[in-house]
Amino acid sequence: MSYSPNEEVVLGAFSTSAPPNGPNFPDNILQRIIDLTIQGPVVLPPPTHDPRRVLAQVCRRWRNVVTSTSSYWTFFTFEALHGQRPGNILRLAKLLFRRSGNNILLSIRFQRNVARRLLKFVLRSYSHRLWSLSCFVTKRELKTFFGAGGVHFPRLQHIDLAVVSNRHGHITTRRTPAKGSINLYRIRRAPFLRHVVLHIPNRVHPADLRLLWGRLTHVDLGDTPTRPSTFMKIMEQSLFLEYGVFCIHFTRLGNQQSTTFSTTTVPLLRRLRLRLIHPSRDTRIFRKLRMPSLEELWLEREEVGQSIRDMSLYKTLLAKLNAPLKHVTFSEHYSPTSTTTWYFPRLNCTQRLIYQHLDRVLRPAHNLTSLYLCPGVFIHPLVLGRLASGELLPFLERLAVSSVSGWDILWMVRERNLASTRPESGPSSNSTSLVTPVARPVALNYLDLFVMMCGLNEDYVQKYKDALDALLLPCGYLFRYIPIPGQASSTS
Repeated sequence: MSYSPNEEVVLGAFSTSAPPNGPNFPDNILQRIIDLTIQGPVVLPPPTHDPRRVLAQVCRRWRNVVTSTSSYWTFFTFEALHGQRPGNILRLAKLLFRRSGNNILLSIRFQRNVARRLLKFVLRSYSHRLWSLSCFVTKRELKTFFGAGGVHFPRLQHIDLAVVSNRHGHITTRRTPAKGSINLYRIRRAPFLRHVVLHIPNRVHPADLRLLWGRLTHVDLGDTPTRPSTFMKIMEQSLFLEYGVFCIHFTRLGNQQSTTFSTTTVPLLRRLRLRLIHPSRDTRIFRKLRMPSLEELWLEREEVGQSIRDMSLYKTLLAKLNAPLKHVTFSEHYSPTSTTTWYFPRLNCTQRLIYQHLDRVLRPAHNLTSLYLCPGVFIHPLVLGRLASGELLPFLERLAVSSVSGWDILWMVRERNLASTRPESGPSSNSTSLVTPVARPVALNYLDLFVMMCGLNEDYVQKYKDALDALLLPCGYLFRYIPIPGQASSTS
């Protein structure tokens, strides 16, 4: 391939000159070295130590391998342009795209503040070869490139779109009328599209996008607030959905009295992450969801006001799930009001307790192997006792939890792991008793402990670490802590 002198100047970062001789490796060894070295995308503007540039400067033979291997030029990331001329980057991009050949599929990612000229060139010239596209677009560009008169995406499988207010990349926050405000006609018409990520934080309802939800296997609408009715409509159509991330904004029950929800089954869904905003206002959808293949569930909850939460609303949801559920994460957040006071649980009961009642919530999830309770979700001492004996969650292996003492959690782990080594109790081999044997719990092999405590100092921290080391957990532990200002409790 020959290049003009003008291109040589533009392509300083990917110079075509190289020494004639270099290491004389056999062809298969040389190819293996280069394959292992070139792993990341082609970054534009190119960084100083780009592996393609470094290898191309070894010798002419190495340069020929780098520039003629199409697979090294199929993943592109356009970084934000700071002090760069878009024209130069555009000419460089044209050359590097040519190195990918004519038929091989391309994956392209745009950062914020990328010149519209670059976006237009890529989408107009290479939309027929795109299998993955990630970009920030304004609403005008959304209409131009993805609307009814936009470009075709015959091979597109994965798309990640974020709607911004301007080309500087600021996410739009103004509410936009839902009907007809977003038109993704060309995305809907992409025959192989299976993975969709949409960042539209202005409450545009995904149902108005008219996507073919029945084709998709991965959907991420975590930054696009939806109403419960919209979420349920998506679930009704998602016959092949395997992974889902959704943000559900619950309104007061009186605002949706006319809305009725039918029982909906999502047969193939294995991983689900829900960001729930004010879910205590309306819990009806929890009674209507059926997910027979679900293995991993993440529930992130946001409420305004009281920090003491009634987690029993999750009981209905988990009770409808079945044996495959293995991993659950609870994350609780709240926005304080002027009258809200944050209470930490104290073992001496000098302040109001905020232990969440997890026993009834977790009991239906009998086969859990990992449980992650984000900071602020505290386990009641009686529930810790059931975990220690294996009465609750007998197959639990990994636990993340916060505590204001830490020693209650360490006690539970020690007792549970001791119980896992004891023989099962029950009738002897010569006995005719019909007493059911008591099964041993599975030992915990990993602990993530977050301690919030008054009076924490280096000596206390070292005691915690010594106690954690003494547990001899096969997969180790993570210990985090935050000292709470104030006088240490008498039980610390």
